[in-house]
Amino acid sequence: MNKLLLALLLSAAVAQASTILNENFDELNAQLGITSAGAFSAIDGTNVDIVGNSNGWGFLCGGPESGNCIDLAGSGGNPQGILASGLVLLTPGNNYYLSFDLIGSDRGQTSSTTVTFANYARTFVLGSSDTTSGVVNSALITVSSPTQTQLIFTENTPGQVGNVLDNVLLTSSAASSGTNSNATPEPSTLILLSSALFAAFLFRKDRVE
Repeated sequence: MNKLLLALLLSAAVAQASTILNENFDELNAQLGITSAGAFSAIDGTNVDIVGNSNGWGFLCGGPESGNCIDLAGSGGNPQGILASGLVLLTPGNNYYLSFDLIGSDRGQTSSTTVTFANYARTFVLGSSDTTSGVVNSALITVSSPTQTQLIFTENTPGQVGNVLDNVLLTSSAASSGTNSNATPEPSTLILLSSALFAAFLFRKDRVE
């Protein structure tokens, strides 16, 4: 396979990737005790805090976080936040990749947070200054049947001091043809593949001549 064809085929594969959810909370107003935070809502009567420089809590959003972030333990009422995305439909034959930055409270307390999404379930117990153990990059999630689910961050530690969340990203891409042999390519992918094959034909024709 010549280099031009390989490059075009790789471009076609990249074109299939799509972003399902991308939330860094920076477009929101920093405020305490809220039940709506961008692509997420606090459910089951709980609340969370949007913290940032505008309400004097920006120091909580230290690296790898930045701008605004979410204190998963809210203020008043029922502060053990359960922060949930909208419903997401997962289909067999796709790979789903989950990333997020979950760091310690930075207020002297060890806190526990459980993250669930389809068959992904993990509990993070983070010390106050832990900025690494809860950082997840491109965790792979697949399903064997159509699955409707939510991405949920549940703060397990009582009180108003919780772990801090930022930079949530969920993407998908088609799995290899061996995994999903009956999948129908998207129109954009078909166009790119056709272009690649046509370019390869012209390239070979020129070399022959």
